Amino acid sequence: MQFDLNETALGKNSSTPEKYDASLLFRIPRIENRAHYGIENANLPFTGVDVWNCYEVSFLTANGLPVSRMMKLIYPCENEYLVESKSLKLYLNSFNMERFGKTILESEKAVSELVKTDLSRLLETAVEVILFTDKSSELIPFSDLKDKQLTDLISAETLETIEFSHYLEAPELLKGNLTTEIHEYNFRSDLLRSNCRVTNQPDWGDLFVRISTKYEIDLSSIVSYLVSFRKENHFHEEVVEMIYKRLQDIFKPEELLVAAMYTRRGGIDINPVRASHTGLLDDAFLSTTSRLAKTLRQ
Repeated sequence: MQFDLNETALGKNSSTPEKYDASLLFRIPRIENRAHYGIENANLPFTGVDVWNCYEVSFLTANGLPVSRMMKLIYPCENEYLVESKSLKLYLNSFNMERFGKTILESEKAVSELVKTDLSRLLETAVEVILFTDKSSELIPFSDLKDKQLTDLISAETLETIEFSHYLEAPELLKGNLTTEIHEYNFRSDLLRSNCRVTNQPDWGDLFVRISTKYEIDLSSIVSYLVSFRKENHFHEEVVEMIYKRLQDIFKPEELLVAAMYTRRGGIDINPVRASHTGLLDDAFLSTTSRLAKTLRQ
């Protein structure tokens, strides 16, 4: 499928579909952004998944009883495509007035299987589709980073001396000194803000980083770098991969994880995670039995 941003539903007036319609789905090639940062689909420097939480999922049983659920989608970053968010919203809305199984459980199974089939075909990869209720269990991601806000790891005096003037991604801001020892840094940050590539609307995210490197990193330079995304226009997945690639190229880490949990927009939030090793991936992202617990920003 040839990619053209003008073909997306983002930024356009769209009527709510009245009948189930898989043709509403639109995919975007990951290579569109990866090529600019030296990331090759055939030789990725990371593994990971994209986790989508969809909060406005509803459909009918055979006798017309509405069923409302939260849907969690999980698919690998190794595939060549991501689904465009508004097209997914419109697609899920197309289920609202459709009737499925005789019972609620039968309806849930039918909808889950249909969404799994449609998205797996669109993205050319296996997509996990799970429906949850408010009684479903949830897992807190990166619980050990709860009290490790990046700005709390830097003195107030140091932060006050920084002149923040870069608002387009500036990797030259990242600073560190090469040593002979391994240094480990684990932190979270609420500084991440970028903009949608199509609508230019702001996207807010909580960022999580684990990095093991021989570089002694100036954490204040990480702050400056994250602030430099403030006027960048990229999709969520692209931002995470850009940050990952910059940290990898500059600090040559032995282990690296970069994840983001973005604020909900249009009833959907997107949560990409990229890691050098599968063991770094948080169970909360991968679980098919528990919801992904939210952060304050979400």
